Amino acid sequence: MDCFVRPEILTGRPARHGGLDYARLRKEGVTPGEVLDFSVSTNPFPPCPEIAEAVSGAALTRYPDSASGELRAALAELHGVAPESVLVTNGLAQAIFLCAFAFADRGKTALIASPTFGEYRSASELAGAGILEVPAREEEEFAFPLADLEDHVRTARPSLAWVCSPNNPTGILPSKEELLRMLSACNGTGTLLVLDEAYVNFAPPGSSALPLMGPGLLLLRSMTKDYGLTGLRLGYILGDPRLVGYLASIQPPWSVNACAQAAGLAALRARGYYEAQWAGLRKLAADLARDLAEAGFPPLPSSGNFLLFRAGNTGRLRDFLWERRILARDCSSFGLSGYVRVGVKSGEENRRLVECLAAYRKEAS
Repeated sequence: MDCFVRPEILTGRPARHGGLDYARLRKEGVTPGEVLDFSVSTNPFPPCPEIAEAVSGAALTRYPDSASGELRAALAELHGVAPESVLVTNGLAQAIFLCAFAFADRGKTALIASPTFGEYRSASELAGAGILEVPAREEEEFAFPLADLEDHVRTARPSLAWVCSPNNPTGILPSKEELLRMLSACNGTGTLLVLDEAYVNFAPPGSSALPLMGPGLLLLRSMTKDYGLTGLRLGYILGDPRLVGYLASIQPPWSVNACAQAAGLAALRARGYYEAQWAGLRKLAADLARDLAEAGFPPLPSSGNFLLFRAGNTGRLRDFLWERRILARDCSSFGLSGYVRVGVKSGEENRRLVECLAAYRKEAS
């Protein structure tokens, strides 16, 4: 039987991501613990001990609070906003899809500051919107393309604009002045600016655009990445209560499970524990950037917990590293042929990566 299928499902392009390919691991007889995974950009350090206790005490025999009320209130207090300005989500991916289906549609345009995270395109295409990518220039080290973005907002008048700050995979952090200008252009055309701050806690303190929050801006956050809760999936949206209300109305019920809510609350109570980790990761990122340059792979400046560098034949490098059970992110899926992105890990793990890269360069030469 031929049933109706939404046309966008047949024509859309699923985004590609880093992370382990579990089917490949099973096929090759490799356990996840054998792989040193630099293809993801998450907090590599252990969660605070209180999280395991909180998760073990979560109620598994009843439905969780569908509104994540206690966690929502804690996040509101942390950011100095009303609880109605917060929506807790099942990871940042759900937040992206909610925004796309609420604020994009057939006949509308979604503008994307690229190269960047692929889910913005995928979600917007599934919502039916046309895509307008505004690329940063390689010759300018992928600096935020503010002038081009302003021009396209005013001419194309998109229904929403996607910006990642710091940007994945380039690590570029738009300044407050640049974001103010971008927001002004969007306000002039009724364009909603969706600012993905998944990596902002790894950036220098004070990097968030939270002080700019108003009716035309939504901020997306990922507790998955900065609090090291990758296996639980936890994110949230900050914005005008009216916009947050629209998003809440289309969020599936019980999206955020009891374990994730309990873990999120425990993580917020241990904020100091994580702030120390983030500060340590900023130092490790600087050390890794220096060591990569010395190994012959100088990275671009980055405000995130990941580094982007030119690698030439990325397929050859990828195979070389995999033989040593190291996984890096080939950035051709971002449209950056010849580039590789690596997440920042512990000092010992970073040294192992650099040693393998130095060995690769020596072998290749």
